[in-house]
Amino acid sequence: MYPTRRVKFALKEILILTACAAIGLVIAFALNTFVLISARVTSGSMYAAIPPQSRVFGIRTPFAARRFDRGDIVVVASPLPDLFSEPVVKRIVGLPGEQIAIISGIVHIDGVPLHEYYLADTATQSPDFAPFVIPNDHFFIMGDNRLTSRDSRHWGAVCATTIIGRIIVINTP
Repeated sequence: MYPTRRVKFALKEILILTACAAIGLVIAFALNTFVLISARVTSGSMYAAIPPQSRVFGIRTPFAARRFDRGDIVVVASPLPDLFSEPVVKRIVGLPGEQIAIISGIVHIDGVPLHEYYLADTATQSPDFAPFVIPNDHFFIMGDNRLTSRDSRHWGAVCATTIIGRIIVINTP
């Protein structure tokens, strides 16, 4: 007994839909693994730019061309993997070769006060930080909520190779 025309058509449609779904899953997996990054910000260290419990999405570093600018929000592999394994989300404040210091709560780059338009008023209450020259191929990262953030002031500048990606979308709860 041979299948009817309708059965053949239905089987063909099911096969096409299954193939499309499989291709879609492979593309989604490849994009998530090699091109895109997502992370959850659980702390208030980036408040007010990124509220706690927000999810952020970005472009992985090879596709971000490893060129970062001051003010970029980035995802960085845990600088202290023995203490916590999750990546951190912080803002790039200092670039390679610059001297950074915090004087009376104001960040200074090469002796010049840095205008940080993205900070809340209370962020300037952070403690002083002695002048520090950022090594080549390293970045000085800080959270926007300076009073609660653990960042380069605590663990030093981060190597460019530990930057996983640049944030492009913030999804707040």
